[in-house]
Amino acid sequence: MGRYFFIAVCAVVTLHFTGVTSTEVITPLLGFLAAHRTVILGGGLFGAFALVCAALIFNGVGLFAIFHLMAKAVYELVQFLLCAMCLAALIFWFDLGGYFWLEGGGALVIVLYFLLYGAAFSLRAFDFNYPIKDTLFSYSVLPLVCIAVIWGGSLIWQVL
Repeated sequence: MGRYFFIAVCAVVTLHFTGVTSTEVITPLLGFLAAHRTVILGGGLFGAFALVCAALIFNGVGLFAIFHLMAKAVYELVQFLLCAMCLAALIFWFDLGGYFWLEGGGALVIVLYFLLYGAAFSLRAFDFNYPIKDTLFSYSVLPLVCIAVIWGGSLIWQVL
């Protein structure tokens, strides 16, 4: 999780030094998510279902190498996107006062969690000893930690 937060922080620092503000990022992003919510939900849920079905089929046929690589890539990409969304939610809250996951990113979060659990199931189907329990727990708790940080920050902000 640390490497994904590092990459996301590097992207945020790069955007900051190039002069891009939070408003310039959030406005088109929320517009895109609102305009394509049905496509994101439908495509993402179908993709997660197809990933699990293909894992079971390839596991039965015996073609492990190709699909294991694809399931691992989806698993890692979703972890990165969840870390980036958590960091973006924190930045947008402390900069603009809006909670990104509730205002427009909810559909994307649902899809990302379906893909995360689908990829974890696929990896577990290929290798029963694949360590997914800690990762699934930490990424499942990530939105709660983000909410707690935002709540604590707003509580401290009100006191000051």
